[in-house]
Amino acid sequence: MKLSDLKAPKRLGIFFFFDEQGVVDDYVTTLLDGMQPHLDHVIIVVNGELDDAGRELFAARPDTELIVRPNEGFDSWAYKTAIDSIGWQGLAEYDEFVMFNFTIVGPVADLGLMFDTMDAKDLDFWGVNVHHAAPFDPFGVLETPTLPVHIQSHFIAVRRSMFLSEPFQDYWDDLPPIPDYSHAVAKHEAKFTWFFDRLGFTWEPYVDTTDLEPYTLYPLNTYPVQLIEERNCPFFKRKTLFAGIPSTIEEMAGFNATGLYEFLETSGRFDMAQLRPHMQRSMDQYAQFSTLHDWVMLETLGEPVRDFAVLVPVGAGFEERLEQARGIAGRSALVVTGTRTRLEDVDGLVRESGATRIEVTSHWSEAAGRIDQEVTIVLGPDAFHQSGRLADLVDARAFGSETFSLPDPSSAIAEFERSRELGLLVAAPLLHGEHYGELGREWEDTTPAFEGIATMLGIAVPYSRRTAPLQGSGGTVVLRTAAVRAFGAAVAAAPYGSLVQLSTRDWQKLTALAVQTAGFVPRVAVTPKLAKYLLSMTFDLLRRINRAVGPSGGARASTLVARVQSLS
Repeated sequence: MKLSDLKAPKRLGIFFFFDEQGVVDDYVTTLLDGMQPHLDHVIIVVNGELDDAGRELFAARPDTELIVRPNEGFDSWAYKTAIDSIGWQGLAEYDEFVMFNFTIVGPVADLGLMFDTMDAKDLDFWGVNVHHAAPFDPFGVLETPTLPVHIQSHFIAVRRSMFLSEPFQDYWDDLPPIPDYSHAVAKHEAKFTWFFDRLGFTWEPYVDTTDLEPYTLYPLNTYPVQLIEERNCPFFKRKTLFAGIPSTIEEMAGFNATGLYEFLETSGRFDMAQLRPHMQRSMDQYAQFSTLHDWVMLETLGEPVRDFAVLVPVGAGFEERLEQARGIAGRSALVVTGTRTRLEDVDGLVRESGATRIEVTSHWSEAAGRIDQEVTIVLGPDAFHQSGRLADLVDARAFGSETFSLPDPSSAIAEFERSRELGLLVAAPLLHGEHYGELGREWEDTTPAFEGIATMLGIAVPYSRRTAPLQGSGGTVVLRTAAVRAFGAAVAAAPYGSLVQLSTRDWQKLTALAVQTAGFVPRVAVTPKLAKYLLSMTFDLLRRINRAVGPSGGARASTLVARVQSLS
């Protein structure tokens, strides 16, 4: 069936949306605005919650109806809900309907060209992208012995020649329950194409990637920029920007995410001012950092930078840290924070240093509201204060000082001028001595009440105990003062005694999450000298782990990890 043969083809859009917090960010509106000229009517199906602002946005769209349903069944049951709502007779009024969802971002290429091109093809159904076939079942629940080539379910268009057929209607009437992501792929996304293909229905993707089959299973994730620039692909997957290092290692797509991000920044194909707030609100910060390889390389500038504050909380090693703070070049303010009792204990040292005293109840962030400087260097108590070896404590402090080139931190301060979204810089974790044992176990000494306290303090971004917020080595961090002001106010307003159970590392995690909650990006900083150290340590450790586990036979990293896990 060719739509180009029709005088005025009618097209329905079914848009599936889900957001953990029920928020409709600008990128969603842009996607719908881009699709609207090509659709006569739109049904938006929301799984789960939708806040008042989002409900108003969706309801105000022209030629649009809204359905809000429980968060059950993933995308396939959302599409089924819309189909059931309009009914087969109602659907028969259209020549084509498009199922698309929030997991794509765009348009970043000409949508009109895509629709004109596909309208001229004699097809029963079509999509934008395919996932290539694989000789295995990655989910263990496929209805085929191997993963078949299939149109990705983020965008599938179906024409009358197919959707008025009995097999198509039976497919939706008999759709099984979808309890998890594996079943969502196995029982709909990976099934849909081969199921209707074997019945004789014709199909084709708009973006042809057959030449990429030898290189990748998932071309939209692996080669997003090439598909946009060279093949007019109008969308990219938001998940590409936070899929995580395991995805990078397994799919051999080392610079796909950074290349996409930089392309979007420089090409003007998409307004990144829409995407960045969504990323900070909805994506795990470690997943973002690792996927985008978002390290900051600090090199000596040799040029003056604007004034900044140095803050020293009273605590372990205070006298040494205060002396270090006094020697930092370029600072315009020196601040000491602590409870009233602790400030009284060090009153002589504070007076001698000329520092401004700011009394807090629980944490140094409470002082942020009284610091005028845009950037603050915090010389906090050591992250490794519980270690049994004094040498490790010294190493941690030295690592932080080396990272930020103390006592001349001009390169770190300048980074905040260069990158307006930057909210926090921390030093990389150490990999030697007892520090190595902390890696991957950052949550082990976390209070069980952490999640409840985080909510009380206004943390509103996703995080997981499987990953780690960007907490720094040695207690030294550099931050945009405004990024922790709201957090500091929440800390000051917390009920008396409710925060005493938090450890130094708990506070470091909360600070990193607070920066992201405020809409800023936390990053890990490293100098060229320290980057060499980290590379040497990392590769040596990986080689020794591989040798200890035994022959791999060319296995991927996931196989190695599985073998190590089996030994525990």
